[in-house]
Amino acid sequence: MSVVLKDFIEAEGLEPGDRLPPERDLALKLGLPRTALRRMLSSLEKEGRLIRHVGRGTFIAGSGVSSSALRRPATNEGDTLRTYPAEVFEARLIIEPKIAALAALRATRQEVEEMQKSIARGSASEALGEFEKWDAVFHRIIVQAARNGLLASLYEGIHAVRAGNLWGKMKEQSLTSERMTAYIVSHQAILDAIKDRDSREAERNMYDHIIEARTNILGPSI
Repeated sequence: MSVVLKDFIEAEGLEPGDRLPPERDLALKLGLPRTALRRMLSSLEKEGRLIRHVGRGTFIAGSGVSSSALRRPATNEGDTLRTYPAEVFEARLIIEPKIAALAALRATRQEVEEMQKSIARGSASEALGEFEKWDAVFHRIIVQAARNGLLASLYEGIHAVRAGNLWGKMKEQSLTSERMTAYIVSHQAILDAIKDRDSREAERNMYDHIIEARTNILGPSI
């Protein structure tokens, strides 16, 4: 499990002397129980990767790093907005079920056919990258079918985060052939509701699908 924390440190570009976010914030960002996070921190401290100071925080260790060299995190003012897997899932649960509900009312016959093709191609995929490609195609067609430019823009922001290094590693570690099969079943349930013009069922099925993905990647909700 420590690999999740290592991936976070790498993705954030943290260097020796930099301080990690407070435990409570870090647990929320990574979608981890604080007890599990503390075990990871202890493990990395024993490996000599972290320095922990009571009352000051946890810092990245490294050769030549002394107590006087330990730094507070840089502020995000002026920086590109950073977000984390747990926050991404929160946003997805707010936005994507409603997008699916709109798609059930507005999808064209051609879009429904394209969704079905993406499911078939995803089901036939053996490689992770190929499966991810058709998974993304399926969700993007639903966004297109919703016919709402602002929601489409918000979705693209979420998708951009999901394409990042930390997210990619977590997805790769979580995906198994059984889970890919389960995602295909979930996609088909969403599409069936869209075909039936059942917006409530489409919304409910999309919500359940995102909860399923969150559980697989982050574990049971805290």
